[in-house]
Amino acid sequence: MATTLVVSACAFAWSGATSASPEDLFGYGARTSAMGATGVAHATGYESAFHNPALASTTRENKLTLGYTGAVFRLDAKGDGLPGRTSVSPARGAVIGAELPVPLGGVLARRVGVVMAFYEPTDVVVRGRVLYPEKTQFPMLDNRAQSITIRAGIGVDVGYGVRVGAGFAALAEVVGTVVAATDATGRVGTRVEDQLVATYAPVFGATYDLPARGPALWTAGLVYRGTLDARFAVVIDGTKLSSLQIPLFNISGVAQYDPAQVAFELARTLDLDTFAAQFVYKRWSSFPGIIEPTVVCNSGGAGACGILPPAIDWRDTFAVRVGGDHGVPIARGAEFHARGGVFYEMSPLPSQLPTAQAFDAAAKGAVDVPVRYFDSDRLVFTAGAGLRLKRPLPPIDIDFFAQYHVLLPRTIRSAEASGTILSEGEASGHVLVFGLNAGVRF
Repeated sequence: MATTLVVSACAFAWSGATSASPEDLFGYGARTSAMGATGVAHATGYESAFHNPALASTTRENKLTLGYTGAVFRLDAKGDGLPGRTSVSPARGAVIGAELPVPLGGVLARRVGVVMAFYEPTDVVVRGRVLYPEKTQFPMLDNRAQSITIRAGIGVDVGYGVRVGAGFAALAEVVGTVVAATDATGRVGTRVEDQLVATYAPVFGATYDLPARGPALWTAGLVYRGTLDARFAVVIDGTKLSSLQIPLFNISGVAQYDPAQVAFELARTLDLDTFAAQFVYKRWSSFPGIIEPTVVCNSGGAGACGILPPAIDWRDTFAVRVGGDHGVPIARGAEFHARGGVFYEMSPLPSQLPTAQAFDAAAKGAVDVPVRYFDSDRLVFTAGAGLRLKRPLPPIDIDFFAQYHVLLPRTIRSAEASGTILSEGEASGHVLVFGLNAGVRF
């Protein structure tokens, strides 16, 4: 039992940092990301694949967009026994967008559009760091922009100001096995088999052009995005190493996670100007947790012969977003757009955390250790600019955006059931995000 506890404790310490798709963290597309990450009622082209597939029905030209997005993190956890600055790798990725009006005739002419959006990190397919629970970390931010993401949608204009659409989102996840065994010569070798698979979530949306008086167009948008989770699951089989009864080690957890969410937005459009306000509800309370038990017994259930992950009471969150776009004609067939916005995003991590367990060699058993997860609400300021060229000029769109995420200072504690505080610290920091896209219409 002691041997099993030691091994399972060591394996359990490989905790994977939870994260979400880059879109859920920053928004998607240079135009809408500059406008406070709004877009449920006003997104255009490939950006609607994330924001609201119903708006794909407004596509009138074929268009291909290429871009680049980067993010730099500066995260701090200050307190006794805490490092202060926490190391987080910068995020870099390529953006590809495609939009296509469906050439139907009759009553469906100019009413159906298809959009696709891709985000690909420049140096990884999917990344999930594995850290001890007592290791200082920001699990809601670390690696959140480090996974291939694919989105697609189709939108239909049904008339009377109503548009509907549906689509899907896909993330990459990793599953595999590692078998360690002794060959005929007595040497130890391993065989690794892993594969990359996709996990999917549905997206449904609708918009309605309100029958308001005046020259301005008022549009209400509603979208539902299903739970999108990508697991990592690697089974380590060491049963053939010796006569010892070594259990199968299940190194598994959630590498990427988007909670189910509903977003409502109201947008006002007049000539080249757009203003939007959005409210988002995210169901983080259904999050199963960052990691799973490393050893699961054949009888007795999880935890009967190993250590259970810390049970964290994740909370539902909301976000409030506002943004605007002001366009100005600057020449024949050319427009310049200045954009800005702000949004507030709650953290799903509670301020009071339980403890975890680790094996202590001196005590020859499991002891309580603090859970040093940190996160805080974010206040985000966004800005950007765009240049749209029309014929007789080359039909090209160039858009730039930047975001500055401020982590509002917040105290987070990890305490035993008796109330004894094992760790206390203040989370703070900031994130700088930027992106540049260029698209051509044809």
